[in-house]
Amino acid sequence: MTQSDSGTEQGLSCTERWRKQLDWLDFWFQPEKTAMHDFDPSERGLFDALAPAWLAAEAGAGKIAVLESASERFGRERVFALLGKMCANETRGYWSELARSEGGSLDDLVRLLWTPLLERGFEFSSELRPNGIQFYVTRCPHAELGARLNAANWLSALVCAGDPHIAASFDPPIRFERTKTLMQGHDCCDHAYFVD
Repeated sequence: MTQSDSGTEQGLSCTERWRKQLDWLDFWFQPEKTAMHDFDPSERGLFDALAPAWLAAEAGAGKIAVLESASERFGRERVFALLGKMCANETRGYWSELARSEGGSLDDLVRLLWTPLLERGFEFSSELRPNGIQFYVTRCPHAELGARLNAANWLSALVCAGDPHIAASFDPPIRFERTKTLMQGHDCCDHAYFVD
C-alpha cells in the first residue's frame, strides 16, 4: 500500500514539514497539562522550563534546539524520561477515548491508525499473522524529517515511543511488538499487533 506525495513534500523545508506532520505535539506542552501527568516536583520544574520555550520555538530545528538546550541544563536522561511520561500519558489518553468512541477491535486500530497514514506519505505493506497483523513500513515522513534535522533520537521519543501505548489503549489491550524502526536506521519498521 503506497500513496506518495513526494512531489509536494520535496519542496518543503524542515519547518514546513514539521508544521504539516508534527504541530500536534504543541498540545502536549500546554501549561495546563501538568495536572494530567502527575509530575513530581523535579519533573514539574523541568516541564515548566521546557514548555514555554517549546511553544515559542520555530517548528522543526527550533523545537529540537529547545530539547538540546534543556538536555544541557537538566540532563539528557531527565529530558528523555519526561518526554517518555508525556508521550505515554498523552497517547493513552487520546487513543483510549478514540477506541471508546470509534471501536476497540484490531480492525478498528488498523482503520483508525494505518489507513490515514497512506494519505500522509507513509508506505507500507501488511500481512496477516495468527491472531494478528504485521506491517512493514518502508517510508516514514517522520523518520525522513528526523534524519534531515539530525534528530532521530528526539523524534523517536516523541513519535515512535507512542506506538506501544496506542495498542495498549484498546480494550481489551492489543499486544504490540516491534523489533526495528526506520528512525533507528533499519530497513523498515516492523509493527505487529496481536489479540490473544
